[in-house]
Amino acid sequence: MNRVKNIFKNASGELSALIMLLILWVIFAIGSRYFLTFRNVMNIGSYMSIMGTMAAGLTVAMLLAGLDVSQYSLAALGGMVLGICYEAGLNPVLCILITLVVGVAGGSFNAFIITVMKVNPIICTMGTSFIFRGIAYLLTNGRYIRLDNDVFDFIGNGKIIGVPVCLIIMVLAYLVIWYILKYTKFGRSVFAVGGNIQVAKLAGINTNSIRFRCHILAGVTAVMGGIITVTQASSCMPSQGYGNDMNGISAVILGGISMAGGRGNVWGTLLGVAILSTLVNGMTLVGLQAYWQQVVQGLVLVVAVFIDAMRTSKRNN
Repeated sequence: MNRVKNIFKNASGELSALIMLLILWVIFAIGSRYFLTFRNVMNIGSYMSIMGTMAAGLTVAMLLAGLDVSQYSLAALGGMVLGICYEAGLNPVLCILITLVVGVAGGSFNAFIITVMKVNPIICTMGTSFIFRGIAYLLTNGRYIRLDNDVFDFIGNGKIIGVPVCLIIMVLAYLVIWYILKYTKFGRSVFAVGGNIQVAKLAGINTNSIRFRCHILAGVTAVMGGIITVTQASSCMPSQGYGNDMNGISAVILGGISMAGGRGNVWGTLLGVAILSTLVNGMTLVGLQAYWQQVVQGLVLVVAVFIDAMRTSKRNN
């Protein structure tokens, strides 16, 4: 046990995540002959596109030690706005653009409460998750909206050379976030603020502005995940994503992003998303009861936080 503990303690976040992912693939490949088929791998890709797209923006917020548990509620709100716009007869592209504006507004609302009202991020987003979910229900009095449009169907279920379009969208989101974090002044400022906010202030960085923009990014990727969800299901429901609020956070931590902020990268998050998606797919293929799947997912979150605590302890020592 100590040997395993030391491996994860001394390894980088990305390496730890990669080791875990490879172990899972070996286990499930042995457990089911369908696991490594191209069709199933693409199924994993389609499934992870929702959580993965949302987690890309969440990564930026968590680099500032800003836990956001409102993403899935904001995604539900965005999905309902998309459905309402579609019912009103708007062009599908315009529906999507309006939904993205909802993401900007939701992220800005979170950012205002956190940066101006000085509320702890997790407390803030716990509150706004109820607000966003409540508005999603109020917009249609709880009814669902059916989507029947070729553009939406292409986004959610279309394929290009056998690869799901939703998976391609997710990868593009990661490429954009990676570029922003690695090659822009804003990206460098994110790591500076996340590493030590007081030093960042002394260096002349507008920390409130950086935090504001980070939460807007998290809001935009949240509704992008909501768009993928409703287009995959061809229906908009205010209850979508209910109970999944911690999934994205689990993926980000598994990928090596420190809960204390300032360390990690977006590709580690992608590995974390792949781990959770592989778990769900593999457990289903081997016939594990759904209730046990929830237990396993909860244990994964605990293990992820434990590994992060070990890494933080090592750095502090």
